[in-house]
Amino acid sequence: MKISVVTVSYNEENTIRATIESVLGQQYNNFEYIIMDGASTDGTLGIISDYTSDNRLFWYSEADSGLYNAMNKSLSRISGDYVIFMNSGDMFYDDKVLADISLHLGESAPDILYGDVYRRCSSGNYVQTYKGTHFERMKMMLCGLAFCHQSQFTRSDIMRKYGFREDHRITADFDFIVRALSDGLSFKHIDRIICSFDHEGGISANKDNYIQMTIEDDASIRECFPLLYYITILPKKLFRLCFR
Repeated sequence: MKISVVTVSYNEENTIRATIESVLGQQYNNFEYIIMDGASTDGTLGIISDYTSDNRLFWYSEADSGLYNAMNKSLSRISGDYVIFMNSGDMFYDDKVLADISLHLGESAPDILYGDVYRRCSSGNYVQTYKGTHFERMKMMLCGLAFCHQSQFTRSDIMRKYGFREDHRITADFDFIVRALSDGLSFKHIDRIICSFDHEGGISANKDNYIQMTIEDDASIRECFPLLYYITILPKKLFRLCFR
């Protein structure tokens, strides 16, 4: 099965090289690498051009309206059976990730496969693992949590059908998981660390975005799981008030 790896970037000269080398260094050969750059004005494009001799890499640089707009744009350009989004600054955990994941892909494979993550943060790095059951996914969702999209392989036709809701400025990846759960898509957890993830570099990690993030999370749950939303709304508000 062919895998599409997508990186969205904008002025990422300090992080893009490590991500590119992580992707192109994979031992699995049947993949393509798409870089969607938002018309960077720093040295990002110069770094990308250092790797254009690799025929697995395709890159585009054009203005976009944000992270999820760029991710949506990439969906018309991928040709793989499955797609994973790897942000600039994030890396595959080792060079065998795609080879190991390929063993779980095929015509009978689930719509979405996901693994564990190695989170990098200033207070200390740690591995986050997921139990992989439907109950665990639902419990995480009701808490406004989901597995990282950097550890998620999704059937490309499914990803094109759903896309990312660009009115969700911060948590459109969470919204996708909520809609997938609501529609009964099939999931499978792989007991394998997929990515080394910059825990403090994403928009959802910015404390200034906390209120907007909770608004978007709640809107997704309310739309797809209204009964569960209203059952949990009061304890969730108390929890946020106490631990914010």
